[in-house]
Amino acid sequence: MKKKKKKEEFYFHNLYKCSELAEEAAGMLLSVFRTFEPGKLTENMERMHEIEHRADMKRHKLMKTASEAFITPIEREDLVALSDLIDDLTDAVEDILRQVAIGDINALRADMLPWAEILAQGIGLVKALMEEFSGFKHSKKIQKLVVEINDIEEKGDQLYMDSMKALYRETDVKTVVIWKDIYQCIENCMDTCEHVAETVQTVVMKNL
Repeated sequence: MKKKKKKEEFYFHNLYKCSELAEEAAGMLLSVFRTFEPGKLTENMERMHEIEHRADMKRHKLMKTASEAFITPIEREDLVALSDLIDDLTDAVEDILRQVAIGDINALRADMLPWAEILAQGIGLVKALMEEFSGFKHSKKIQKLVVEINDIEEKGDQLYMDSMKALYRETDVKTVVIWKDIYQCIENCMDTCEHVAETVQTVVMKNL
């Protein structure tokens, strides 16, 4: 019985550790933007990719274990969906920094720090949600965290609209194209936070 419980705990622990890496990536992005140095973009990209690689390794371990298991604590497709989404979250943070590097950005626009802060908040809430997930049948915090993630995503939507409006006032086409791609990456990241919350909510409803 203890062996079975330990196997079940592996899946939830793995999802939590992956969300922890997503939070690490978001924290690094925030730090890079707070002290933005264009000359360190290559170095920072390497550091970010190392975080993303560690997240990939954890995801692969979950996939392998799930594929070999006779029984999983929740449906296999739900485990895969959550693992994919959390991995997408780390990838999305890396994509933001990658687009800044591709655009050869020498100075950040004024809204990038607020963006990085709201991303860090949203991904921090995702980590808190994954921490609660193992006890979803009795947790009183999961629904509250889902609502908070939805609220953060709405704030992100408003910031996206404000950022795009300001961007479209620019007259330089290259500037518009480069920053539109960056903002889209950030929006994708915020959307993924919401998708994680929605998936958790669906899993909870299916298993109660």
